[in-house]
Amino acid sequence: MNLFLSLKTKPFVILSGISGTGKTKIAQWLAESVGATEDNGQFILIPVRPDWNDGSDLLGYVDIKGDFKPGPLTNVITEAENHPDKPYFVVLDEMNLARVEHYFSDVLSVMESRRWENGRIISSRLLPKETAGRDLFLPPNVYIIGTVNMDETTHPFSKKVLDRANTIEFNRIRLDHLDFLRDLPTVAPLSGGQEWFAAR
Repeated sequence: MNLFLSLKTKPFVILSGISGTGKTKIAQWLAESVGATEDNGQFILIPVRPDWNDGSDLLGYVDIKGDFKPGPLTNVITEAENHPDKPYFVVLDEMNLARVEHYFSDVLSVMESRRWENGRIISSRLLPKETAGRDLFLPPNVYIIGTVNMDETTHPFSKKVLDRANTIEFNRIRLDHLDFLRDLPTVAPLSGGQEWFAAR
């Protein structure tokens, strides 16, 4: 419930805790509960690499021929724009293996620019036409969930990042509290869409 409410109030949530506590799985289960899966392209897992130091690995880049090569987040945004009634969930797995404010700064700035206009949430431009071939905006039906481990291999978050995210910390995990899940029958996803997650 905390994850759902966090996504409803901000499109960016950080799940923080020790390794192996099910942070990625919880995000996947939430997405699957409303029919968003990897198979239909509404749930996307993007592993963050330690060598990311700018937005090109996430958003894309212009190659030596002058052609724009979209990154994984740009592909999701394009799909989300084409299906505004469906929620799209992006998990940035171990997002602080690289410095978040380096590779994610453009997205963070655009998130801060979101505003209501004529009954819709709109944002500033994420990528210009000169780069991507068209103006690219962050649609309101894209939800980004970052999973983070805090250890010697990771980077701390800046205040800029924390200010734009809701954070859920997994400090005390009692896995035996989830024993009730073992014998539950498989059920069909709920027939809800973007209207469940959209801010009002």
